Amino acid sequence: MSETDASVTAPRVAVLATLDTKGAEARYLAAQLTARGLKTLLIDMALTGSSPADADIPRTQLARHGATDATGDDRTEAMTTTADAAARVLRDLVDEGLLAAVIGIGGGTGGWMAQRALEALPFGFPKVVVTTVVKASGEYDIVFLPSVVDVAGLNGLLRTVLRNAAGVVAGLVSPSVPDDAASTRSVIAMTMFGVTTTGGDVARATLENAGFDVVVFHATGAGGRTMERLIADGRFVGVLDWTTTEIVQHIAGGLCEAGPDRLRAAAAAGIPQVVVPGAIDVINVLPPIPEAFADRAHHWHLPTVPLVRASVQESEAAGRWVGARLAAATGPVVVLVPTGGFSSLDIAGGDFWDPTADAAFVAGVQATADVFVQSRPQHINDPAFARDAAQTLLSLLGAALDEKE
Repeated sequence: MSETDASVTAPRVAVLATLDTKGAEARYLAAQLTARGLKTLLIDMALTGSSPADADIPRTQLARHGATDATGDDRTEAMTTTADAAARVLRDLVDEGLLAAVIGIGGGTGGWMAQRALEALPFGFPKVVVTTVVKASGEYDIVFLPSVVDVAGLNGLLRTVLRNAAGVVAGLVSPSVPDDAASTRSVIAMTMFGVTTTGGDVARATLENAGFDVVVFHATGAGGRTMERLIADGRFVGVLDWTTTEIVQHIAGGLCEAGPDRLRAAAAAGIPQVVVPGAIDVINVLPPIPEAFADRAHHWHLPTVPLVRASVQESEAAGRWVGARLAAATGPVVVLVPTGGFSSLDIAGGDFWDPTADAAFVAGVQATADVFVQSRPQHINDPAFARDAAQTLLSLLGAALDEKE
């Protein structure tokens, strides 16, 4: 039987661990996976020394992919190079169809390396991390299982956690039921926030009724980063960027910032996009409201989440950001502006109503790029505006599809 045939009859699971300190725990987990009918591949991510004889992929093999040894008290470089080397090995195995899942175990060091390595694997591929330090961002589809106790010697509590982890992996690699309803539908990416949901739901339904699947990303920072990454992976035919709050959050130092690459992926991919200044007026902060925002209008969205109003200057800067990114777009783009307000708070009589700041956003876009900016008199949550935004994207998609035919 070939290696590929064996992987079909007995799914193979990679187990990542620093075998010099977590060897017993990794072997126990491997035994639990084997008892569930799975083959295992033990990968040693130790930072020093020689790998034990039972390591299927020893440190020497990771070294050929760039892993380095830790020296002195500074282990950070070795952690990074070792995790990246493991990621390269795992990607090759996944691409060759030789792995069904990956699980990593460890404390702070091993857990961090396992998470970094697994982040390089494709969306939908089963990946699990058991660790004492859970730092899930929501950006990757990794299942995190808190070990509750330290991964430091087998005991009754840790064995229970590892048995449960093996069961989770076994469930993840079991045959799944295909989603026939979505298999032939093209997919559109969309962003949404609590204060833009009313209109966003209408726009989403309009796109779905037109025969598309719509994947909505919560614009909390992690959502925007995830969307950008998946756009770059070629998963979408178009984007309705309904909620671009992450841009002003980045500019103003808000919690829901998505980093400097927001709006780059669709522009580079050349797919149609409609961009709306959804919640550009909103900056999320932690309580108590920081002194820098003390004189701003504010609103308590949740008992633990105060929102503050973006200033005229921040709004213009956000517009310039949008214009600069869209100026590089290789596909059709429309910026659609609801002059009746950008969020449920930014409405006549509302806490964040500020037409001057909203106009500054538009001026910033127009000062930076020769992109197609259209204004509408409605509020962002007006169903008429939402349907208009969806229809605008559908028109761009129709034109784009016509060009390809």
